[in-house]
Amino acid sequence: MEQFFETLPLWVNILLFLAGFLIITRGTDWFVGSAITIAEATGVPKIVIGATIVSVATTFPEFCVSFIASLMNHPETAVGNSIGSAVCNIGLILGTSVLIRPMVVQKKPALRQGAFMLAAGISATLLAFNGQLSQLNGLTLLVGLVCYIWYSLRNSGEKRDSAVNNGSKTIPEERCSWQKSSAIQRFCIGGISVGLGSVLLVQNAAVIARWLGVPELIIALTLVSVGTSLPEYVTSLTAIAKGHGDLGVGNVIGANVLDMFWVLGASSLVRSLSIQRQTQVLDFPFMLLLMGLCVLFSTTGRKIYRWEGAILFGFYCLYLLLMFRFFT
Repeated sequence: MEQFFETLPLWVNILLFLAGFLIITRGTDWFVGSAITIAEATGVPKIVIGATIVSVATTFPEFCVSFIASLMNHPETAVGNSIGSAVCNIGLILGTSVLIRPMVVQKKPALRQGAFMLAAGISATLLAFNGQLSQLNGLTLLVGLVCYIWYSLRNSGEKRDSAVNNGSKTIPEERCSWQKSSAIQRFCIGGISVGLGSVLLVQNAAVIARWLGVPELIIALTLVSVGTSLPEYVTSLTAIAKGHGDLGVGNVIGANVLDMFWVLGASSLVRSLSIQRQTQVLDFPFMLLLMGLCVLFSTTGRKIYRWEGAILFGFYCLYLLLMFRFFT
């Protein structure tokens, strides 16, 4: 597939890049609407929906890119896309989203999901300390993925049962069944749209970047990671616009957990991935810093304020500045 896009004229690559963005935008709108419907119909908290169902769907582009890159023996792209997406999710996506509109967040769910995010980031950093992620390391990360999914589903089930036992308002069974069925259909259509749009965007963006002579790791950490993170970006912006900040925050946190446990784990399970010096001294530290700030800002107040979003975005800009200053 990569070779096919490289044979096209550059102006065609640019058009396909723009088409991919439009498809992602529309598909993600279906994502958010269907996820909210599922949350309301089942009684599952929106932050849990965002951290599981929506995150899996919006992280699928990252998984495809890194997994295929590993199969094609491009470890820089596999690693850079995963870590770059995690940094982008918090610094760019969450930071600029909060700048647009502060997010109201429930402390306890955010703390629990955030703890998993920090555990995932620290685990990946420690496993890569010797300069590579082996297949055994990949298996370890995938075990973490299983634990995360089990915990999220168990926790959401407990919350739903609690709401029912407390006499919370429920939706009639027939209406609930119809809503869930319709939401699942829209969710699947949205998922296919996001997957297709992401392939068009990432493949053509990579061709354009290589035409400009940018190193592969830098491409993966910036252009590719931003491209594969567009579903999270559009999801967060749309969730904010509809007044569902918990869904946006949950999606970002869940996507970061999946970037470490699922994307990086599955990619290193295919073959051992070499970890470059830049990743050890710059990428991992900034990723952990932003993860820590995300958890801190999500759990110390009633909402994430604009000045906190400015700090997140500021650190992302500093990260890019240091990267292009010392590693290009």
